[in-house]
Amino acid sequence: MKMRTEPMVNYCEFFDTEEEAILACSAVNCGLNGKDPACCVVVDGPEDNYAVVDLETAKDLLDFGEESQLQCLIVTD
Repeated sequence: MKMRTEPMVNYCEFFDTEEEAILACSAVNCGLNGKDPACCVVVDGPEDNYAVVDLETAKDLLDFGEESQLQCLIVTD
């Protein structure tokens, strides 16, 4: 089985529930640890939903101004 070691770029998938997003994130991150740059994370979506995004996108979202209340969750197996 080939393991990813390069960061995913511009990965984004939306889910209606947090549980669905967590399960998807866990599948994407299978075999990785939370410090791996190839990890994806769960963030609040733009509407009443959740998104699984690549780590760099999550960092950009978290740095979106001082008023950003966005939290993220890294899910690994």
